Amino acid sequence: MNIAITHHDDTLTVTFDGALDYTVSAQMESLINDLKAITAGKTVFDLAKVPRVDSVGLGMLHLAKDAILAAGTRLTLRGASGNVLRLFELTDSARCFDIE
Repeated sequence: MNIAITHHDDTLTVTFDGALDYTVSAQMESLINDLKAITAGKTVFDLAKVPRVDSVGLGMLHLAKDAILAAGTRLTLRGASGNVLRLFELTDSARCFDIE
């Protein structure tokens, strides 16, 4: 998994490239800690290049959301499609996240 972070104006964009699964849990925990130190009005997780999310990856997204919301920032998921979007719908997570 490659993760790129860009900060433009008041929006922090985190671009994921690769499967968001159990193999990246340590990387996601590190990302969550890093995001706590960055001030932004809006955080966007760009999932356009994520072909697959498993239950661990979905759990990590929920943990990230909780940490971001606790910091007073909005979180938007962008670019989810195919099986990734279907997972959000099947698990009712589509109601928990702002999805573009």
